[in-house]
Amino acid sequence: MKKIFVAIVFVAFSGTYANAQRVQSGIYLTERDFENNMLSYAGNTRAEINKIHFNEFFEKPFITVKHNGEKKQLFKDDIFAYQNKGTIVRTWNFVPYTFIERGVIWIYSKDQNVSQGKGIRREKKYFYSVSGKDEIIPLTINNLKRSFPEKHLFHDFLDAEFNSDADLAWYDSFEKKFKVNHLLETTIWVIMKK
Repeated sequence: MKKIFVAIVFVAFSGTYANAQRVQSGIYLTERDFENNMLSYAGNTRAEINKIHFNEFFEKPFITVKHNGEKKQLFKDDIFAYQNKGTIVRTWNFVPYTFIERGVIWIYSKDQNVSQGKGIRREKKYFYSVSGKDEIIPLTINNLKRSFPEKHLFHDFLDAEFNSDADLAWYDSFEKKFKVNHLLETTIWVIMKK
């Protein structure tokens, strides 16, 4: 009898914990909503009240929302971003990018097909924007220099620290941010201190 009681208590608590751990899905209609973490049409992914179809598999340019019995289509380029099972996705010119980090620059990634010999493989490519409103462009050394033309100290550190564009994806586990964002913060702080 005691074992059955312990098993029931364990199942009850694990169910409560699992419900608390569900990740929200929803839509950030504006950048301000994103800044304030205000999801529209938010709900647990298993909830019946709101249903959101992100249409990621076929890469449709819209999201289908069923809210309070009413069906709506929201174009991905008309919203700021959407969150699907904890992953934040922002579209730019109808291309979806996974949001990774917000620092001096906002860093995104996208899996792309890359030809390799006779086959094709998926490779994670990195992109950035200078702010939430700016264009999302490939994360390259030359693009970073163009985005910050007056920051000559940053240019020098970029050249010294990174041997190739692929190195820009290095994550600094001590600082808990991408190395390029840490480098930007450091060089801006040094310039401001002078």
